[in-house]
Amino acid sequence: MEMKRITARQWDSALFNFDSMRAKLLNEQYEQPEREEELQSRIDEIENFLTKMYFGKIKVSDWVRIQEIVNERQMQRYITCVNSGMNEKTAAGAFDD
Repeated sequence: MEMKRITARQWDSALFNFDSMRAKLLNEQYEQPEREEELQSRIDEIENFLTKMYFGKIKVSDWVRIQEIVNERQMQRYITCVNSGMNEKTAAGAFDD
């Protein structure tokens, strides 16, 4: 199966969201040392994809997983915005990153 061409916007969004997810997980790991193993496996997965992206070694199955992680991070940001009192329309901007 051939992969569709990834746009620069999709690529930048994935990099932004992976960096954001990695930072979030590292903070959680610092604040919750009892979850270190669980969080480290997620951090390793993110860093593995970042390395593959850097060297242009992304497969279709990788891109599917990358999109799942991007969607997860966007949803986390949206929920954080709504919970902090932002209206839903403004919070929906989390899905534009």
